[in-house]
Amino acid sequence: MASRLMRIALVIVAGVVCHAAIGRAQTTRASWLDHTKPAPWNTAGAPIPLAPKLEGTVDPRCRDAARPAQLDEDKRVRERGWELVGAFQGGWQVLVIRGTAGYDGMCRPRRYQDFVFVRGQFAGTLSPTVMESRTDGALDRVFVQSASRVIAEYARYAPTDALCCPSRRTSLSFDIANDPPVLRPVSASTSKR
Repeated sequence: MASRLMRIALVIVAGVVCHAAIGRAQTTRASWLDHTKPAPWNTAGAPIPLAPKLEGTVDPRCRDAARPAQLDEDKRVRERGWELVGAFQGGWQVLVIRGTAGYDGMCRPRRYQDFVFVRGQFAGTLSPTVMESRTDGALDRVFVQSASRVIAEYARYAPTDALCCPSRRTSLSFDIANDPPVLRPVSASTSKR
């Protein structure tokens, strides 16, 4: 009887340990957001990046939920292999469009990026690399503040944070330089959620 209880206790402990490990944030760190003035990565006149290729199949329900192309900028993002997700943000002749290369099992974007257009011209991305939902540096919200300013907010995970609940947020302010337009990071600040 004692050995049976010991086995049950071991199974419970193993389940708790595995569950805790599964519920924690991935160790991917968006260290570029740790700087108060991140180094610029966008170049004036650069093409829209190609979507990365992902292994495996996409659940058709996820693809059915993708946003159809409505604008010329949407079509240009789609031509580079991205699927459109979420609503575009816009104002002052500035558009922000999110594209994803794929989806996870819950239809959240995988390997996604946000593209900024100014007066129809591609001005850059809101991250130097593609992002993954529920990881450090995943873009949460975007605000077009004026013809020359965009604010982006990124989820920041500590190693002990559960995937559902990043403990911090980094707000990054971007300026848009003109002729040709290019998006440049200006200042970042991190705060608790």
